[in-house]
Amino acid sequence: MKIKLTYSFALLLLFVKTASFANTIESYTQQIDSLLEDSKNRIYETPDKSIVLGLSAYEDTNNSIKTRTRALMLVSLAYTSKRDYQKALEYIEKAEQLSIDLEDKRLQIEILFMTGILYQQLKIFDKSIEFLEKTEQQSLIYPHRDSVGKYLANSYIVKGFIYKDNLNCDIALEFFNKGIREYEKLKGENHRANLSIVYYNKGNCYTLLSEYGNAKNSFNRSIAFAKLEDASSLISFAQKGLAEVYTLEGQYDEAVSLLKTALNQSENVGDLVLNLGIYKGLFENYLALDNWEEYQKYYDLYLKVQLDIKKSERNSISDSINKSSTSQKKELEALNKQFKNRVKWIIVFGVLAVIILFFIHRKDKKYIYLLQKKVESIQNIKPTL
Repeated sequence: MKIKLTYSFALLLLFVKTASFANTIESYTQQIDSLLEDSKNRIYETPDKSIVLGLSAYEDTNNSIKTRTRALMLVSLAYTSKRDYQKALEYIEKAEQLSIDLEDKRLQIEILFMTGILYQQLKIFDKSIEFLEKTEQQSLIYPHRDSVGKYLANSYIVKGFIYKDNLNCDIALEFFNKGIREYEKLKGENHRANLSIVYYNKGNCYTLLSEYGNAKNSFNRSIAFAKLEDASSLISFAQKGLAEVYTLEGQYDEAVSLLKTALNQSENVGDLVLNLGIYKGLFENYLALDNWEEYQKYYDLYLKVQLDIKKSERNSISDSINKSSTSQKKELEALNKQFKNRVKWIIVFGVLAVIILFFIHRKDKKYIYLLQKKVESIQNIKPTL
């Protein structure tokens, strides 16, 4: 009886330990996932930390495949925030390969969309459209449509950007409208900032098509959505777009008034590209109004900002070159070390081979010597009659 009780107690203890271990693993996984999500929310503030965290979580094979996939997605997103789209693409492709055996189709749809976005940023439009269409196909057959609706909507929008960049605004407008309709179907999610961006791009398309009434309506809707989000930069961009329509219609005073409002609105934004567009609009409209003093003022500001942008681009290129040079230096050092190690082992094996050959030769020489002695001894034996 005592043996049975001891055995039962051992089984119970084993079960408790196993359950405790499983809970620990689950808790650990949740902590890692929470860290990845938190880092994702701060991706633009600390991209380098996100890269370190993501790679660490990916390289830990104790983590689940899903967690390791999300870790690679975080690394890709961090490189995207650093505008290193080639690196970002490298890691999202790794994430795609890792996710193949997962049952999580929603995660795979997200990866397809991220890949399409990166190809769009790299201006490889045919590949971008290929992945965006895969995103759409998978989203349309996914059973819980609401949970992937944003990827479907965004896929249409990005397609619109591609056609707009290629000056095919008629097709771009079709995709912008499809994206807007998908946004309107989504419940409980806030897409007002995205809608502001879409209507701003619609406004630009209508401006290029000389449909000024539709352009003004789109820019006004963009402003309205941006105000709901209190997004100063989006408001200013839309106001700048609306002012361009006023300029084309010859309403120069209205354009100047709106551009100055946009300039005040963007005062704390610090977007050089936005400021460049506003200053350009102001000096062009003052030129049309024959106001040379104001024209010169804003033309000088335009040139200054243009110079600042070029300096910033040169610094970015310089930083990129420095990083590339550092990376190449490390690679060369690693290759040099690897080469030295190989040479060292070749020398070691060479010396060993020489030693082995020496002993073999010595042994063979001794064996031959013994054979010769044996032959000589046989030859010296006199035959007996």
